[in-house]
Amino acid sequence: TGIAYISNVAVRERFRRTGIAKRLVAKAEALARTWGCRAISLHCDLNNPGASKLYIGQGFKCVTVPEGANWPQPKTSPNIQFNFMMKLLKTS
Repeated sequence: TGIAYISNVAVRERFRRTGIAKRLVAKAEALARTWGCRAISLHCDLNNPGASKLYIGQGFKCVTVPEGANWPQPKTSPNIQFNFMMKLLKTS
């Protein structure tokens, strides 16, 4: 009934664009479903268009966190900006 959170998806550079990240995200979604989660979310670096394309292709959408909501923020340098993305999970 909650929302799962993907904290990091990383693929070694020489193995990128081989479908590994898609499979990792799909496994995370499958696990979230077994936990009974209604959605899965993540933060995506605005300066990483490849990652944005990956997540959008997997059905994630950029969402705005409501004012006052308590949501985890990535711990990085202050000049890195993120999109918050979420995907609703279908229940079977």
